[in-house]
Amino acid sequence: MSDGAFLSAGDLARLKARLKSGATGAVEPRDTPGSAPIPDLGVIFFSGLGTDRDPYDLLLDVSRFIDRAGFTAVWTPERHFTEVGGAYPNPSVLGAALAVITENVRIRAGSVNLPLHDVLRVAEEWALVDNLSGGRVDLAVAPGWHARDFVLNPDGYELRSQLLNQARDQLQDLWRGNAVKRVDPLGETHEVLSFPRPVQRQLPLWLTSSKSVDSWRFAGETGLNVLTALINFSPSGLEQRIGLYREARARVGLDPDAGVVSLMLHTYIGTDTDEAVERVRPAMTEYLSSFVSQHATSGQSESPDKSRTLQTLGDDRDAFIDMVFHRYISTSSLIGDLDRARTTLEGFHAMGVNEIACLVDFGLSKDEVMKSLARLSSLLRKGA
Repeated sequence: MSDGAFLSAGDLARLKARLKSGATGAVEPRDTPGSAPIPDLGVIFFSGLGTDRDPYDLLLDVSRFIDRAGFTAVWTPERHFTEVGGAYPNPSVLGAALAVITENVRIRAGSVNLPLHDVLRVAEEWALVDNLSGGRVDLAVAPGWHARDFVLNPDGYELRSQLLNQARDQLQDLWRGNAVKRVDPLGETHEVLSFPRPVQRQLPLWLTSSKSVDSWRFAGETGLNVLTALINFSPSGLEQRIGLYREARARVGLDPDAGVVSLMLHTYIGTDTDEAVERVRPAMTEYLSSFVSQHATSGQSESPDKSRTLQTLGDDRDAFIDMVFHRYISTSSLIGDLDRARTTLEGFHAMGVNEIACLVDFGLSKDEVMKSLARLSSLLRKGA
């Protein structure tokens, strides 16, 4: 879902300096949990990784479980041409499968990269899923990230932000039952209406955003929800962006508190925090290493120095990834025991986060993932 990397260029330089000094970082202890409210909980898939090597088995079993356990939504991404994430090339296909095995959870794309597609096809596919699910479809939309993905639409890369906004408006028009004009190969203009007609009269939309402050303002001004991750900013940066988002909604006459902020967090709940951290260490370090490598070659780095830093770490690379791991675990994840999870969730709720999208497919076995979600679901059963 990302449009950037886990760390800024300045972060990379500071971390490399710390590597030379031998610093490694540590997981900070959390306060004792209280009884404050927590965000809604959903599950998001992004990597397709697991020791069982069957991402669809994990996807289906997790979806069945969370549907019964009180979770809000299941998100599936759109990812292309990479082994990590390559199990998820089309969220509408996965959404159709999930629609027929669940009854309660929302079926969400996280995200549809609209500039890669004809919006008519997007409207058709997701209206079909809306029918199969009885009106449980939500979409997060994004401009696309990796330049390689745009082999599907090479002319769209430089214009991807503009194309996203155009396609988003057309998608909503089609969903409402308004036709769009298209020209056929013979030069004849047609008023085209998409079918099947959806169950929902209005399509709930999220904008996928991480780094850009302007995108948060735009989402607020246009009445979009936001799907985000702690990728290019800290929790304090997230709180600042949520404030700007709420202010933007109020400025255009929208209820500032009605917009939904959904935050993706890597999630594993164990019986002991130290044990949980060590349990995820191999999978998370491999995942983070892969993600950093993808960003370095994505064409999205705003700073040549950032890419050069990533590519020239050499013998320091393992230590660098370990430092990223400690930083990410301690500030940007839902990894630990249930008490720590509760405290983390309370903190994000206090910042204005409405939902947590729990990322679970980053390399653990299905058994570990299912036990983790069962522990986490106890917070929902208590009516938290």
